[in-house]
Amino acid sequence: GGAITALEHVLDGSVANAYALCRPPGHHAEPGAGGGYCLFNNVAVAALHALEQHKLERVTIVDFDVHHGNGTQAIFEADPRVLFISVHQAGNYPLFSGDVSEIGRGPGSGTTLNVPLPPGSGRGAYRAVFDRVVVPALDVFGPQLVLVSAGFDASYLDPLGHMMLGSEDFRYFTAALQQHAAASPHCQGRVVAVHEGGYSEQYVPFCGLAVIEQLAGVRTKVQDPYWPDVCNFAYQELQPHQDASIKAAEHNLEALRQAVLRSSRQPGGSSSSSSSSG
Repeated sequence: GGAITALEHVLDGSVANAYALCRPPGHHAEPGAGGGYCLFNNVAVAALHALEQHKLERVTIVDFDVHHGNGTQAIFEADPRVLFISVHQAGNYPLFSGDVSEIGRGPGSGTTLNVPLPPGSGRGAYRAVFDRVVVPALDVFGPQLVLVSAGFDASYLDPLGHMMLGSEDFRYFTAALQQHAAASPHCQGRVVAVHEGGYSEQYVPFCGLAVIEQLAGVRTKVQDPYWPDVCNFAYQELQPHQDASIKAAEHNLEALRQAVLRSSRQPGGSSSSSSSSG
């Protein structure tokens, strides 16, 4: 209900964007089963509500939780109306899930993008993913709505991940998505974030606040006392082995272009360059 309520307020123009603080998380929940602390797939329910009730034609879900959004992928991997992008730690939960070779199936082939990053990835790797994969994919797909699976377990203090992100990195991701949405005539600035994982009690609040501040366009007086440490860690810059993983994902942008082209040729289909009522 929380994700749908947030979505409704954004689609009716009451607010420009929204953050749904849903618990439990949802992105591991598959069509017929829960998993990984997840019972219902909140972001998937919101996406389907937008597609079926509001008749949107193209929705993108960007998942930056440290764990692969296997449930969301399973729900939409054959659906060309949904572009699912997961940026996660390779080899974490669920095992053997979220490989770069998983690009969707059937009519949805090309509309799943997985970016499994090596453990130890930090600011340089993640920002490169957004600059080189996420934003270009949004440009190709032309969504009418951007949904975000906002997990904060890629932070450097999280006990269930092995990444090196800080609060300002999550602010960067949100700003990148906002900028695309604001510039897109299809999306018209519509961004809805749905809370996912994050298991560091002392650090998740700073990361979540950074995202909410960015969405709201305000800066509170709260300062992240951990940021000066994490941003100066060694190896925060993009490393060669991380760059190789990103390049592999970049290659799948062509499959996405082909998927968009196929969709535009279908009866009743629409391309990312066509007009939409949204």
